[in-house]
Amino acid sequence: MWAVFAASVLGSPVAAQSLRQLPSDLVLTTMVAQGASTVVLGERQVRLSPAAQVRGANNLIVLPASLYGTFRVGVKADVQGMVHRIWILSDAEWAALRPGN
Repeated sequence: MWAVFAASVLGSPVAAQSLRQLPSDLVLTTMVAQGASTVVLGERQVRLSPAAQVRGANNLIVLPASLYGTFRVGVKADVQGMVHRIWILSDAEWAALRPGN
């Protein structure tokens, strides 16, 4: 019975198209990560906070040390200016969050 329910909910177009609830004050930018405690946001190299949390496009936590490449992201900083939260955005999220949409 559970398998039928899960298949009907998870396989529905509504589940596939829903966007995550993201903070309204995100800063949208691109991020270049090379598996270290610093990343390049836009053109500026910044340090990740010791408790930095990165969420992938699937909303699962990603270890900063395992990130390599260029991503479209939404970021929030802590009170000391270090990057504290990063959300890697899907193409749909990026398009929906860009100004003018």
